[in-house]
Parts: sequence; C-alpha cells; structure tokens
Amino acid sequence: MTELKRREHPRYAIELDAELQVGGERIAGRTRDLSRGGFCLLTRAPLPIGGECRVQLSLVFSENQFSEQLILPATIVWCTPTQGAFQIGIKFGALDPQSRGYLDLFMQFLDAGEDESEE
Repeated sequence: MTELKRREHPRYAIELDAELQVGGERIAGRTRDLSRGGFCLLTRAPLPIGGECRVQLSLVFSENQFSEQLILPATIVWCTPTQGAFQIGIKFGALDPQSRGYLDLFMQFLDAGEDESEE
C-alpha cells in the first residue's frame, strides 16, 4: 500500500465566485476549495490543461461587502467532468511580493474562520 502524498498547503472548503481570464476569454466559475497553492474551480466548460490564465477572487463578507479582488497568475493543471460540469485544478503561478502578501492575508482570514468554527 502506498502512502498518500501530503499536501504542501492546507485546503479550505469554501465557495467563492471566481473568474479566469484565459487568452481573451473570461470564464466564470465557483471555487470548491482554496489553498495557498491553488484551488479547485467548478465551471460549465472544459479548459485546456497547461493553459496559463489570470484568476480573480474575492471574499464575500455580507450581501454588499466584499474584499479587495485578488488578481493572480495561474496555470490549469487538471480538468475532470462531474455531474454536468467540470472541475478544474488551478495552481497559482509565481507571485510578486505584494500579491503573495495579499494572498497570505486572504488565507489568514480563512484560518481565523476555521479557528472560530472549532470552538
């Protein structure tokens, strides 16, 4: 029996509206989970594995309050059909220090929410 590979970053089950810019096309989707390394996105159409893209993510705090939008470089690493849709594995690309800082702040917010739910 082989030992399961441990993930480099913890994953958070969270649904966020997301948009990918692939070439000149914009693809809307919804995240299923998120980590510091990337996320899983649910979309209506398949996307090409290995494709470079830009990702736009934002947290929803309330009906009319959102976080600053994160716009990050990424690569499509897998694509699988599921129940009339497609799950897309997205890996964040090389981030400049400012983008890395924003992503870390985004993840700290999720860390804090996880800690509160355990209490």
